[in-house]
Amino acid sequence: MKNKLLLLLALSIVFLAGCRDKHDPEPPTIDKIVGQYSGGNLKATIDGISVSEGISVQVIQKNDNTTSFKLFNIVPGYPEFEVPNVTFEALSRAYYSQLKGSVTDNVSGYAVLANAHVEDEIMEINIAITEIEGVPTSAESFYNKTFKGEMAINLGVEPVTMTQRVYVSKPSNKNPNQLRLRIENFSFQGVYLGVIQLDTVSLVKRGDVYGFTAKDRELSDLEIPGVTGVKLTARGAIIEDHIMKLNLEVGASPLTIHVTFTGDTITESVDTKINLTIEGNAVAAQPDNSKTASIYVFKVWETATASQLKLTPKIELPKGATLDSIVVRYSDGIKSILKEGEAIDFSKIEGEKYDVRYYITSEDVRYHSTKTLRLEKMPEFKSTYKMNSWITPQGKDYQEPMNMASSNMAADFFPLSGMMIGHALTAKPYPVSQDEDAAKIITRDTYGGYIAFMSVVLPKVTAGTLFNGTFELDTKAPLKSTHFGEAYRGTAAPVAFKFTYKYTPGPTYFNTIVKTEGSTTTVTAEKVPGKVDECSLIAYLYEVDSYGDYLDGTNINSSEKVILKAAFSSGAQDSFTEKTVNFEPTGNGSFDPANKKYKIAIVCTPSKEGDAYNGAPDSALWIKSLEITY
Repeated sequence: MKNKLLLLLALSIVFLAGCRDKHDPEPPTIDKIVGQYSGGNLKATIDGISVSEGISVQVIQKNDNTTSFKLFNIVPGYPEFEVPNVTFEALSRAYYSQLKGSVTDNVSGYAVLANAHVEDEIMEINIAITEIEGVPTSAESFYNKTFKGEMAINLGVEPVTMTQRVYVSKPSNKNPNQLRLRIENFSFQGVYLGVIQLDTVSLVKRGDVYGFTAKDRELSDLEIPGVTGVKLTARGAIIEDHIMKLNLEVGASPLTIHVTFTGDTITESVDTKINLTIEGNAVAAQPDNSKTASIYVFKVWETATASQLKLTPKIELPKGATLDSIVVRYSDGIKSILKEGEAIDFSKIEGEKYDVRYYITSEDVRYHSTKTLRLEKMPEFKSTYKMNSWITPQGKDYQEPMNMASSNMAADFFPLSGMMIGHALTAKPYPVSQDEDAAKIITRDTYGGYIAFMSVVLPKVTAGTLFNGTFELDTKAPLKSTHFGEAYRGTAAPVAFKFTYKYTPGPTYFNTIVKTEGSTTTVTAEKVPGKVDECSLIAYLYEVDSYGDYLDGTNINSSEKVILKAAFSSGAQDSFTEKTVNFEPTGNGSFDPANKKYKIAIVCTPSKEGDAYNGAPDSALWIKSLEITY
């Protein structure tokens, strides 16, 4: 009997289980409903309005076994929006799945509530979206900050990502609770579209997050081919005072461009100063990299051959800067774009119109610079200079002996200076001029005066100067205008200085007296009765660290760099005569051409004390030739 009861009980269990399999299914589990719902599998109500097209909802189970909703094209400004920590429950009534989730997201500025149930692979979901207003707050701490990070641009296909920067600055209305956002060089797949700029964007505080929103702003600086009107809506936040998250929706009908950006604050250098070096036997002087000017000049020997002038400059960029391109403008009219490390034929580059240009972008990509490398030829000492061949410098009225320089350029400023001190002055006669086969050098009466607003002294006596070297006018310190000397690469020390000259001193000798008392400077002339002017012809051998170095009128007679000197002075000499003066050591060093660099300077003036602005107006020195022997 007992066995029969047990058999009956077992049969009952089997029968009931069979009925349950047929009429009462097992409760669903979360893995059965994980997936994406859209189209006919999704019935959505957003803020009480039924929406079906263009949206989808994904149920995600994460590695930590939590469940999330991912909402696509549902939350304004966010093509993708996640609701984390969704609860899951399987309810009776033949069993269906119920999911609930909510999030208050200060970063996006939304509070989102989502309730859904899934039955027979169809999701019905109700979504409520509430915008978090936030409290107006100061934006000033973010002015002049740069956020750098990854930007993704999405046109509905695979997003294009790139490194981008968002610049924050003070708004045009100077409202401290607002800011200006700017994205430079906005582009898509290599097509430059312009600049995105949003001005007067209000900043609010939401919890510990700073948020901002700009809706339906017109963008006049963004140019998208075939689109006349572009509008933009931006939503963003700054987290922990240094991380920016930004979502942009660019309306360029018929296109809608979605842009996301996440970046951190950075400080980037605006430095575009470069260092240039050029190696080669033809190179006489490197560019002066200590200067901040955009023109870099290097010098080659004037005797360099074409093959020696095929040179490869080396460029050193500042931290973070990039070299965008190198453009060479050759004197034959050809323009070439080169890569770094390519050789340049400098034999085809001469004059200010032809050069090498380096286009640089600093680490802060808003700042660009063009650096110009220009070639000049370094003259070498000639040993002999004759005064029977003259040239007219470009754009000038005066002439100068071939291979020589003079103080004539300064005379072009005499008329203006004379007007300022109340005396009529003309440039002519120029301090140096041609007189048959000789150079005539004179001392001018320039009256004397002080030009206060320029802090310039115009002396009573201005002695002309003829020399080898260059003249670069310095109006505030005229004696620094004379860059004396040319490179000497010989292995033998100079022995003698030979020249042919005649000389007539002026009738009255003057000293120029400059006095400064407080803020007042006066310039007067003092006659020196009985004193007769003397001419001066001097040759110097001096040491330089670089062939670009020089001595000038302020220091050539006092510099310890001068190691040999051949000096001559005299009073009246009515007819041309030839003189030879030996070089004498100055005690400042010995001639060592194997280890040191030198220049030789020849300086001629009709007033021996002209560097002190003393002498006799109308003193005249004639020179036919100058020669250094070895």
